[in-house]
Amino acid sequence: MKLYGTTTSPYARIARVVVFEKHLQNNIEFIWIKTRIPNDPFLSINPSGRVPFLLLSDGLGLEDTPAIVDYLDALQKPYLFLHGMDRNNWEYRRLESTAKAMLDGLAVWVREVRRPNDEQSPTIIDHELRRAERLSSFFNDLTSNPVFSEEMNLAQLYLFAALDLERRIPEFQWRTRNIELSKWFDQFNLRKSVKASLAPQPV
Repeated sequence: MKLYGTTTSPYARIARVVVFEKHLQNNIEFIWIKTRIPNDPFLSINPSGRVPFLLLSDGLGLEDTPAIVDYLDALQKPYLFLHGMDRNNWEYRRLESTAKAMLDGLAVWVREVRRPNDEQSPTIIDHELRRAERLSSFFNDLTSNPVFSEEMNLAQLYLFAALDLERRIPEFQWRTRNIELSKWFDQFNLRKSVKASLAPQPV
């Protein structure tokens, strides 16, 4: 199997954490690419051009982070991430959705600040900054919730990946007002699978 991703994609990093957490690294080749390039050969493999993208040995391709996480999780027991098996766990599902919303918003912010200065939208940047501040405060009060304090799950990965974007957005100063969340993040960052998932260098 081949897992395509960019070294800067937080979604691709989530998939890599799962690979290492499930001890699948010897079965999967990491392919580092750049996206949004005209005539990119990757588009012949995945027409949407989005990452992460998992190419299976039979030629079938999977995109969308939750689908990839579920597929990887199902490859071998114990199952760690297949929370979709209980679709009525609304407490979990609401927090996973909110954590994903935080990551999605911060991803928009990152893309915006990467544009040339004269193409950036101050309105979008301010909107995403405020959203990130609200959600940081929201999750600061939830670090002891079982969803975030027990076994690793996709909600935790979304939240970690969102907060980790502080490395790419200096203006995202979430730690000062969110001490418990900062402790949670630093502890999560110590996991072997999380450390191993860090991309080697920008590509």
